[in-house]
Amino acid sequence: MRLLLFATFLFLVSSCKQDKPHTSQPAHWENIPQELMDGINAHGGLAHWNDMKTLEYSFPKGEGKELHQVDLPSRKVRITHDNYTLGFDGSEVWVTPNKEAMGRTSPRFYHNLIFYFYAIPYVLGDPGINYEVLPQREINGKTLNAVKITYDDGIGDAPEDYYIAHFDAETNELYLLLYTVTYFSGTTNEKFSALLYDEWKEVNGLKIPKVMKGYKYEADTLGAERYVRIFDDIKLNKESLDDSIFEIPEGAVIDSLIQH
Repeated sequence: MRLLLFATFLFLVSSCKQDKPHTSQPAHWENIPQELMDGINAHGGLAHWNDMKTLEYSFPKGEGKELHQVDLPSRKVRITHDNYTLGFDGSEVWVTPNKEAMGRTSPRFYHNLIFYFYAIPYVLGDPGINYEVLPQREINGKTLNAVKITYDDGIGDAPEDYYIAHFDAETNELYLLLYTVTYFSGTTNEKFSALLYDEWKEVNGLKIPKVMKGYKYEADTLGAERYVRIFDDIKLNKESLDDSIFEIPEGAVIDSLIQH
């Protein structure tokens, strides 16, 4: 009788464990407001994004073309252009043949600049982010949900940066991003630039930008168009890149983080 009761107890305990829902969702996702989560889900969702290991894309730049290759788990980057190659090995930003090959552009500032804009809204689910839901607003005849993004100290190269992401209230797709640049000054400011996400492309079940347009932003309105960036050679998959492509090559120049 005792043996039968004990076996029954083990069965019940085992059943409870099996029925308990399993989740690997990171704790910080619980802080994401619904307006932002709806936007991320409209693009494919964080869980699906986190399954991906590699992101690649290219676009015309100057007289050539720039290819970006990103290891998503580590955020290591390799950028290849006719005139230069830039990389981030997880610690240092390097460039060959020299900094001058990139003109006036700071390699350290640039190494993840395009990637971050390209990978929004997914990267807005990273740890160390603070959120504030702002009132809805209308821009270009669209009603938009707005979420302000700020960062904890020590997050990224410019934690003073902040963004306001605007999502179409009907489709929940990202429509407009306002952003500040504080990398060179190290101080918070209210001088916004604007990115309009004009066209999306679905790759492996995730919507990522095909066309982005940069605008001036003044007096709470979109100003003159500054540039149009059209992306090609887009790849997003679960296979990792060869890690050696991010390693610092012999003769490369290291571009250190600006100290304020």
